[in-house]
Amino acid sequence: MSNDEDTSKKLQGSRRPPFVPPVVHPDTLVVPPNTIYLVPDQLEFMNPTYFEKCGQKRDWFSSYFYNCLPIVFGNQHGFMIKSTNSFICRWDGTDANDGVAVHQLDATKRDDLIVQSHFGHGILTVQSRQYFRTPKGVNMMVKAPPNYPVHGLSWMDAVVETDNLRRDFTFNIKITRPQMDIYIEKGTPLGCVLPYPRFFLDKYEMKPLTDPEEVQKAIETANFYGIEREEFDGEKPRLRYMEGKDIFNTFYDMHQKTLDSGEWWNSADAKVERKNMQQDPSQQQQPSVMKCPVTHQSQPDVPAQPAPQEPSSMQCPVTHKKAEPEADKKDEE
Repeated sequence: MSNDEDTSKKLQGSRRPPFVPPVVHPDTLVVPPNTIYLVPDQLEFMNPTYFEKCGQKRDWFSSYFYNCLPIVFGNQHGFMIKSTNSFICRWDGTDANDGVAVHQLDATKRDDLIVQSHFGHGILTVQSRQYFRTPKGVNMMVKAPPNYPVHGLSWMDAVVETDNLRRDFTFNIKITRPQMDIYIEKGTPLGCVLPYPRFFLDKYEMKPLTDPEEVQKAIETANFYGIEREEFDGEKPRLRYMEGKDIFNTFYDMHQKTLDSGEWWNSADAKVERKNMQQDPSQQQQPSVMKCPVTHQSQPDVPAQPAPQEPSSMQCPVTHKKAEPEADKKDEE
């Protein structure tokens, strides 16, 4: 008999009828929009300090990483739960519930976070003394802390209906390296939650783009980006995406540099920045300019005319009048 079958039979044999609470508490809590309530399981655990919104910076990043807006933006997605003390965990490689040993190094009397082996299979379980409540229709995605790698650990994802669930849930981390001590320092992120609208993903599907004209334009546009990157940028990226403009110097619609609900994009400084960039010749593709061979005045976007065969019959591409070249006039003088 396998361990799973043995555990299942034990649970069935010891299971009692459902608990009937002595009093009924209807769910009357109304969570305001854009709010996540932290609810303690005991009054002594009010006002936790180990949750924080994800920030832009990472200790292991060099300055080069911050040239990549998508990575920096990804850093900021979610709310992290951070270890309240340092500990060492070790997995013996088995599926047993006691296969993961956890040694607390500087534990306090308050068990704000319970870190233990609960499910077996080399899974480290982190249980907070808080649970989350979100506005109606908003789930909570449980995921890895963004861009916080820890050698030997792989976070397990989950999605929870935190507008309905009125109790805690756990953060679970799969240990991938058996027989190795893994040191977790105090303050290390142990998990991340991200509000996620219910039904948001349900009807999305991937389809190939098949419109021939749009496919051709898309391929050419991508190739233009590649040409600029390989032949014009050199060792320093041009940071078009950071600036919010494409290869044709067209500004993106509602470009976002940080989680600010569009405040930067709509700010006066950003509008001035976009205006200045539009006026900067080095940032723009200039229209073709032709010179009239008689008056030498610049005229933008004038179609090119065939080269004249005889100097005496040169024609101004703007007025279309014949005139003698200025060089000939000086010779006559």
